[in-house]
Order: sequence, then C-alpha cells, then structure tokens
Amino acid sequence: MAPPTPDTLDCASAQWIGKRREQEDVVKSLPAAGGMLGIVCDGMGGHLRGDCASCVVAQEFAAVFAESGVEDIPERLTEALHAANRALAAIQKEPEESGTTLLAVFIRGHSLWWISVGDSPLYLWSGADSFRMDRLNEDHSMRPIADCLYRKGEMSLQGALRQRCVLRSAVMGGPMELVDISAMPLLLHPGDAVLACSDGLQVWSELLREPSFLALQKARDCSSRELVGTIMEQVKDMLEPQQDNASVWAAVMRKPCTDGK
Repeated sequence: MAPPTPDTLDCASAQWIGKRREQEDVVKSLPAAGGMLGIVCDGMGGHLRGDCASCVVAQEFAAVFAESGVEDIPERLTEALHAANRALAAIQKEPEESGTTLLAVFIRGHSLWWISVGDSPLYLWSGADSFRMDRLNEDHSMRPIADCLYRKGEMSLQGALRQRCVLRSAVMGGPMELVDISAMPLLLHPGDAVLACSDGLQVWSELLREPSFLALQKARDCSSRELVGTIMEQVKDMLEPQQDNASVWAAVMRKPCTDGK
C-alpha cells in the first residue's frame, strides 16, 4: 500500500484601502524553513509614513527569518522580530517617530507558530466548527482593557471608544513593551483555516453571524483565494464610514485530491 499523501496548505491574501487615503498595510507570503511564512504589518503615521515603516519591517522580518540558521522556530521568529525593529530604527531621523504592528505566522506540516506585536488579530477557524472563529494571539491595544472598564461602569462609552484604538505595544525601533509568541506549536487539522488580519477586519469579525459564515464556508471549500475575496466583499458591504485599511492572509489546510474522489 502506498503511503498517504501529505495534507496541503492553500494560501492567499487580499487587501482593501477602505476609506483611507493611503494603504499602510503590508502583506507578505513566502516559503521558508520548509514551511510557509505569512506576515501582516499595519503601519502607523508619523514623520516617517506608516506605509514605509510597515514595508521595512515586513521585508526585514521575511529576509532574516528565511535566511536564519536557527532551528528552534520561536527563537527564529524572535530573531527576525528584533532584526526588523533594528532596521526600522536605522532609517528613522527621530527615535520612534513612526511604527507598525507585526503579525507573523509560520506553518510547517500541521504545526502553527506565530509572533505578534500590536493589535493585528490572528484567527483560527476550525473545520470542525463552522460558526466560530477563535482569536489566537494577544490584543496589545487598549480595547480589552477599555471594554472591561466600561462593563464595570468605571469608564463611559465615549471614553471606552476613544481608548480602544490606542496601542500598548508596537514595532517602533525602540523597546517593545509587549510581544506575544507561541512557545509551542498549535496542531492544525484538515479543513482548518488560519486568518492573519490587520485591525481593519476587527469589526467584521465581531459581527459575523450564521449567513456570513455560510458564505465563507462555501468560499473556504473552494479555495483560499475565494475565501479572502469573500471576506473583503463582506467588509465592503458593512459600509463603515471610517473603514480602516483591511488586509487578510489566509492559509487553509486541505486533504489532497485523489483521482476522481
């Protein structure tokens, strides 16, 4: 009997500028270290523009991770993050004059690792649960803190809304206050979809209901390209007047096709 064919990883990405003048998100996808690396950076403004910051950080992270000789994946991710932070510092005229979030996802075989700084969310959409997405990484914005204070009656709604978008940590060429990294790999199963997003998809993810999931499920079963396209269509249909740049990198674990079955 022939050995089973390995499961395959189907990757794609999509972006939309939203209601902003410039696209400050950067998405990269490349094979590295025997697996696939996906990167999402959401740039922040300043004298050095956010689009430049996100581009420099994404490029340096990808290059260092791909060329590293470090075998341990968490160490390799950390090495690439610090190199990207130094690269941003090297081009700034003033310390920490601009910055970016960074979310990097590495998948090899059925194992998933990530490292993130900022509020760019990483979701796992399990093939076994069609109507729920679970966030995997920490949110380094004030959103979870402000929401908690509002629920306790310790902050007004207006105050909470103002605070939600404030970042507690970002890649800015200086010390990074918070870094989230997966110390151990997460096991993926056939049908699972991994979504690395910019925070322009945050509201979309919070408002997902069964009809939207049904459309997403149909798209996921077709291809990752169809999936990211459907996600962007749903974001656009929300008609958010202040819609931020929206970006998504998707990786779907699939069983290989067999002849006719």
